[in-house]
Amino acid sequence: MALVVNGPAGDHWRANGRLMAVAWGICLALLLALGGGSSANAMQDQVIRGGWYPWKPYQYLEKSDNMRRITGLDVQLLRAVFEDKLGRTLELPQVGWDRHQKQIRSGDRDVAGGAFMTEERSQYAYFSEPYRTEDIILVSRWDQPTARAMLQPSVFSQSFPKSQLRLGVVSGYVYGDAIDQFLRAPSNRGRWLSTSTDLNNLQNLIDGKVDLVAIDRLVGGTLLWEQGFTSQLVAGNQPIFSGPIVVLFSRRTTSPALVNAFNHAMETLRQEGRYNQIVRDYLFPTLLGMTAGQPWFFALETIGTAAFAFSGVLLAQQERFSLFGAFVLASLPAVGGGILRDLIVNRDRPAVLQSVHNLTIVIVLVLFSYIVMRAPLPRRLPRWTHHLRLNGAWMIQVLDALGLAAFTVVGVIVAVEEQCDPLLIWGPVFSAMTGAGGAILRDVIRADASHPTLRHEIYAEISLFWGFVLSLFISFYADSNSVNPIPLNTAVILTAMGCLITRLLVMQLKIKPPAFSRIRQLGGR
Repeated sequence: MALVVNGPAGDHWRANGRLMAVAWGICLALLLALGGGSSANAMQDQVIRGGWYPWKPYQYLEKSDNMRRITGLDVQLLRAVFEDKLGRTLELPQVGWDRHQKQIRSGDRDVAGGAFMTEERSQYAYFSEPYRTEDIILVSRWDQPTARAMLQPSVFSQSFPKSQLRLGVVSGYVYGDAIDQFLRAPSNRGRWLSTSTDLNNLQNLIDGKVDLVAIDRLVGGTLLWEQGFTSQLVAGNQPIFSGPIVVLFSRRTTSPALVNAFNHAMETLRQEGRYNQIVRDYLFPTLLGMTAGQPWFFALETIGTAAFAFSGVLLAQQERFSLFGAFVLASLPAVGGGILRDLIVNRDRPAVLQSVHNLTIVIVLVLFSYIVMRAPLPRRLPRWTHHLRLNGAWMIQVLDALGLAAFTVVGVIVAVEEQCDPLLIWGPVFSAMTGAGGAILRDVIRADASHPTLRHEIYAEISLFWGFVLSLFISFYADSNSVNPIPLNTAVILTAMGCLITRLLVMQLKIKPPAFSRIRQLGGR
């Protein structure tokens, strides 16, 4: 049964009902709009808009196994803070540094990592607590002595403003008072050239468009090393400017509360040890790579490779191996340990494939030795050959010790590059494997049951010890939060020298390794 109301009373009821329905509809729409807006704002508040630019080892695109990912020291630290600690989503599209700064000012981006503090930036950004330091150095060409003299900060500050040398910079970067004042002076506008990246800057330097380039020490060292510019360009040792690095927070879109939360989260990372782990993973491969790229280390590694290869040639001659057999016995101690190490660590590209330098040494040495050994000897040999015959074995052992010293350092470098953890275990293991692994493989190929490297000589143990010493120093140095390469260079030199001297003393004093003895049988006579 339905209730029907007719007449004026019914019309009045129906009119009021329609008004109430409209009112309720409006309220519901407002509630939905407010709720949806709050939800959208909440979602938007969870997103931190940043950016990245090519600036290795701080920010860069890593390609491996057909994968591409944005990584680097600054990237990993910001992700650890915003995503792991604060529960935010960090967006990192690629953007030029100059444009990034403009968008921080306008509020189109929220944060920018890896920045110096300046008065101008304080007008549009909050500053986090400093989380690392940065050194600005100068780079010049080897063939320009006038520009090369400017690599010294004292010479640069006195002589560069009066010279006609041209300077290369990146748009929007801060380089310290000396360079920034030079860039601001209208009279100097024709003496500097700005680009979008540091790589373009260095290429302009090679092409002669500029005479000096200002660059971060580690960024410059990485580019010189990876791009093969070390034969044409030289970097200064002393910084033209040093300063603390902070994260910029846009004043338009962030608040001091977010900055405080960031600072607290960064301090938590330090206390947990994650900060030092990230620093070691991203800065120390660059620092060690810069050291390994020095001419003295290259010479040391070359001498060691030749010594390892020649020891194989001598064994091939003594045991009458074929020419190919001599090549196998020479190449195993020279590159075999590195190949074994790279297979274990699963490197994307083994070191032996990255450069033909070591294999070229092996091939040339084997062929040269074959020709010399097959050549007819004169009836009367010169007197110096008698001394060489007496001291030749000792000379080979000395050269072999040089190779062991160089390969010990290389093993630790690979462990750091591949982020092997704990370093105190894998650093020494890779040192011994790189230095002695090839010799062990050679003895296996020769079917030498005596295995002198494993039974009669203190050899791999030396690499283990000095690899542990260098790994220990790296672990402690990471805790100091310093990126000065001089202490690390010194540690590498001392490690190589210590390994060399230890090997020479062991040979001179004829120290034998501790060995297991047979278990004595109980009872009987």
